[in-house]
Amino acid sequence: MKISLSNAKKVAKWEFTKGIRTPMFLVLTFVIPLLILGIGSLEFFTHEFRQTQTMELALIDETGKIGPRLLEQTENTNIQLELFTGNQEELKQKTLEGDYEGFFIISPETLREGHFQIFSGDPRNIAPAQVRPHLEKVITEFRLQSLGLVKEEIDSATRPVSLAVQALEEEAPFAIARFLVPIALGMILLLSVIFSGQMLMYGVIKEKRNRVVEILLSSISSFDLLTGKIMGYGLLSLLQVGIWTIAGLFTASRFVNFQDLGLSLEIILPPFIIFLLGYVMLASLFAALGATMKEAEEGSQAQGLIILIPMIPLFLSGLLITAPNALWVRIFTHIPPFIPAMALLRMGATTIPWWEMGTIILSLLLSIVLFIYIGSRIFSRGILQYEALGLKDLSKILRKKY
Repeated sequence: MKISLSNAKKVAKWEFTKGIRTPMFLVLTFVIPLLILGIGSLEFFTHEFRQTQTMELALIDETGKIGPRLLEQTENTNIQLELFTGNQEELKQKTLEGDYEGFFIISPETLREGHFQIFSGDPRNIAPAQVRPHLEKVITEFRLQSLGLVKEEIDSATRPVSLAVQALEEEAPFAIARFLVPIALGMILLLSVIFSGQMLMYGVIKEKRNRVVEILLSSISSFDLLTGKIMGYGLLSLLQVGIWTIAGLFTASRFVNFQDLGLSLEIILPPFIIFLLGYVMLASLFAALGATMKEAEEGSQAQGLIILIPMIPLFLSGLLITAPNALWVRIFTHIPPFIPAMALLRMGATTIPWWEMGTIILSLLLSIVLFIYIGSRIFSRGILQYEALGLKDLSKILRKKY
């Protein structure tokens, strides 16, 4: 089979230029990032509002010892706390009238059990998570004082504990990016297959019905045509997902400090290679599948099957994470079309040896060549038929020499 890279590039350029102008591509590419930014901004401002919103609370301290310390603890916070000297019924009435947003009671019983409740006329105005740290600190100090400890001993007993993971052969702590990057790329791969794979398959079906491919195949080979389509739609997918990723990272940067994740080229490059090769492999399946279809309705049903393939390892993620180096896991990591998802999940759970990474990449490359070759044979014969291809037709196409 004669292969011409220049012809494949021309097809890729044509598909990319045509696809990038379609209204659906533009809507999906830019509306979703706007939604991500909008939701992220809403969450950010809601969080900030919660942090600055003032809560007016009242406290009945039946012990007579904790209230003053709690007042001191919340003095420079958004919690306006007032010690109430009346009875509970009177305080309940004042809260319902709007003098306070809520109140709680510290009694010997609640102090012993450690269970406190904030009573409010409108619980939506109460953020217990902002009150809990101050209350826990004061209650813990009181309990330790009751045991006869002095201030220095209390400070030592309540000092926070930190925990880090240190690799034996590394000087730096374990980088959380080693887990996050492969998992994130696995999710991006799934999105890429869903959107661009669908466009690729429907594009093949549409051209088959319009008889356009008959003209194309008279001047270029089916292998070049299929390769060009995969390249073109692959670039579209990468552009689309890249814009989504930038929007997602920009939104996440408001909540996460990326410097703490330990990102580096060594961590990003290997899973990114698996992602790219895995996309090409799955895209070739979509193209070959589209050549066997007559109507888009048939493609929509078959699409679910192809999308399910990279998702199968996700269903086994619990087993993969707990035993990433088990023999059956290593075997399936080299069997198409499960390679990309299995490899990315394993990379998030363990460090794969360099020699095994080499065999995984080699398996992906061989799978890509095999799928594109099989797909091109189906493409050249099946694309010219106006009926859906059956198993007998596919068998004849693959066995026939040409």
